[in-house]
This record gives sequence, C-alpha cells and structure tokens, in this order.
Amino acid sequence: MLERIALLLAVVAILLLAVVATRRWNARRQSTIRKRAPDWRALDTEPDGRRTLVVFSTPSCAACHSAQSPAVEHARARLAGLDIRRIDVDAARQPDAARAFGVLTVPATVVIAPHGTRIVAVNQGFTPSAQLVEQLLAG
Repeated sequence: MLERIALLLAVVAILLLAVVATRRWNARRQSTIRKRAPDWRALDTEPDGRRTLVVFSTPSCAACHSAQSPAVEHARARLAGLDIRRIDVDAARQPDAARAFGVLTVPATVVIAPHGTRIVAVNQGFTPSAQLVEQLLAG
C-alpha cells in the first residue's frame, strides 16, 4: 500500500515539474517575442499608425471561426480605427508570418502597439474579446 502511494506521489511530482517547466519555457519564449520589433515584412504590409491585431487561423480551425472570429469582431466594434490582419497559417500560404510571431497553434492573436513599434501580447489559443480589448488599450 505504501509503495502505491509513493509511486502515485512520484508521478504527481513529475507531472507538476513538467507543467512548471513548460510554463517557464513558454513565458521566456513570449518575453523574447515581445522584445523584438514586429516583422512587418512577414505580414506583407507596413505599419500605418493604428493599433494592430494580427489573427492567425486555418480554414479547418473550428475554434477560429466559431469563437475567435466573433471575439475579434467585438474588439473591432469597441475600438475605432483598429487594424486587423488575418493570416492563414497553412504551410503553403504564410508560414513565415507564423514563425516570425512565434505562433504554435491556432487560433492565435498578436497585439501590436500603435505605430507598429512593439509587440504588446502574443496569445496562443482562444482569447476572449475583453482580454483583446484590454491588451489593445495597453499598447
């Protein structure tokens, strides 16, 4: 009985260490990405002085179309003058943009400060509209 408890505790400890290590790695990676200037060439455009929200998706991503797209449209409705760039990260289309912004999964969003000088936030996975608006205003 004690052996099973010890084994269970060891498995739990290993899982906790894996979670902590993954979160630290992701936080470091996000920090590195935010320190870089946005790669406007990867977006095939230039900054125009507005807050920019780059939305990454694929045609087959259900969450992109059913959840993230309405959240983005809500953010657009709340913030006048928002520039939204939609990027299809299919391997054959714009993989350089996904690489340039460290996108690992879709949906993903990148918030770029006005005048295009810095990355405010990189969100992997679904991001609610309230969080997007908060990040856009913080930029």
